[in-house]
Amino acid sequence: MKTIVLSLSASSFFRALATGWFILFLHTTALGQSEAPVESDWDRTFMPTVQLGYVAHGTEELSGGLMTQTSVEYRDISGIIFRINYDAFGANMNLQYPIDSNLTFTGRTTFSEGIIGVGYRQNMGKHNLTAYVQPGIRLYGYPEFTLEANSANLDYDSRNVGVIRYSLGYEYALAPKLFLAIEGLISHTWKAKDFWTDNRWSYGATIGISAPLF
Repeated sequence: MKTIVLSLSASSFFRALATGWFILFLHTTALGQSEAPVESDWDRTFMPTVQLGYVAHGTEELSGGLMTQTSVEYRDISGIIFRINYDAFGANMNLQYPIDSNLTFTGRTTFSEGIIGVGYRQNMGKHNLTAYVQPGIRLYGYPEFTLEANSANLDYDSRNVGVIRYSLGYEYALAPKLFLAIEGLISHTWKAKDFWTDNRWSYGATIGISAPLF
């Protein structure tokens, strides 16, 4: 009986081993990409998110009213969120008439806020929690009365005041890239001014739909 001996040099062995590792690496990489596709920045950019709600303005001079919240946000893979808001508010004014303190001046008014800040999103599958801190500026018109004899002329002066808002939210995934969003918020101005002379907290809630840009 003849014995056949197969010899393999060290260089051939290591070449074959390297080839095997390379093939395994390509297979693992392809499998990983198919299981967890990489999201682009556009996939993480939500724009625009529109929500409607109600806000109590925390002052006796303004009634509560409708709030329209429009925001753009970028959601980092770490869970950190960068958000910009432009929000519009409506309310009824109830101001003391300057000639007779027993009379009041009433009317509709609107104002807006531009705020920017950061937040965090806790991803739990279909149910997600969010939190935000956003400073910014509030733009509004304040009525000015000019007294002449026994009459008063009314004009509006464009003004602004610094504001900060804190929000907590809940998201429910209606689809892989479509969310029902509910948020509660509180805010206050940086200083006592005009409608907000007592600078109490205002608070409210919104509901809407959010989805990525693409």
